[in-house]
Amino acid sequence: MARRILTVLGDGDVEEFRELIDPQVEIHTERGVRHGVDEAVRWAARKFEHLQRRYVVDEIQEAGDRVVVLARVQYVWRESDEVGDEWLLGLVLEFRHGKLRRWRLYDDPIEALEEFEA
Repeated sequence: MARRILTVLGDGDVEEFRELIDPQVEIHTERGVRHGVDEAVRWAARKFEHLQRRYVVDEIQEAGDRVVVLARVQYVWRESDEVGDEWLLGLVLEFRHGKLRRWRLYDDPIEALEEFEA
């Protein structure tokens, strides 16, 4: 499910994203917290004129309904498909009844692992 969510976000498919999230979803990023489906979908719909965001998964660990994802986020030029920028990040995802309940992004993948193991 974690891979599917990241693929859907990278593809910009906000309608499928809407289907994958819990009504009480929380999206935690460096810019704050978004609560509920409407705010989460607005967040997912953000697009850049010349760039596409992709997630390349390096590792996934699961423990019940919690998942930690270590990945590279890439910003790719639409015209050439060349990677313009890339960096490592960590995500801790929590699911409820097969839907995303909580997304927490960490710029430092080690912090994501520490939260996951806590």
